[in-house]
Amino acid sequence: MGREYHFHCEHAGCSVTVGLRMGGRRELELLVDGKQVAAARAHGHHAQTTVLTTILPTDPPRGIAVEVTLPGALGGDPTSTLLAGGERSPMVAREVPRRARPAEADWYS
Repeated sequence: MGREYHFHCEHAGCSVTVGLRMGGRRELELLVDGKQVAAARAHGHHAQTTVLTTILPTDPPRGIAVEVTLPGALGGDPTSTLLAGGERSPMVAREVPRRARPAEADWYS
């Protein structure tokens, strides 16, 4: 069973969130104002960096990139950095609640 991570920041009046699912496959998604605008799969279980790009719905439109650094097989936590306007801003990790599994007693009710 894999772990999930979320990273978030506000930029140019937009909510920017990265969702990451680690497990058999590493799946990344980039959301702007709650809508998915980019997605990627990372292959292998070695340390690597993936960059997702999009254009924010601002006036005028602004391009951003999000750099996600994935840990290797020996463990560690991923990190996410917003790249916009020539600056690098670390994105804050948000806690993801674990999905509750039904207890055996719940099966009989």
